[in-house]
Amino acid sequence: MPYACTTCGQRYEPEPGYYFGAMFISYGLSSMLLLPIALILNIYTELSVNGIMAIIIFIGAILFMRILRLSRSLWIHIMIRYDPSAINRYNARKKKKP
Repeated sequence: MPYACTTCGQRYEPEPGYYFGAMFISYGLSSMLLLPIALILNIYTELSVNGIMAIIIFIGAILFMRILRLSRSLWIHIMIRYDPSAINRYNARKKKKP
């Protein structure tokens, strides 16, 4: 992951442990996605609980990085307000540097 946005200069990790809250978003997204799949498999198939769990773990492993990135993106969008003038300030700072 880059250190900062190349357009506006916003640091992606403002402080250590910043994305701790994204873990809760990731948990919620994973639950909303995987729980209905498990229920559908339980109702409409003859699979055992172990078989259903194996399928859910496999799907979760495939989607892990996508859900992780989405939750981090949602977290930073919730916590940091968009400032349209930040681009102009960032470009002005870049021009002042030798």
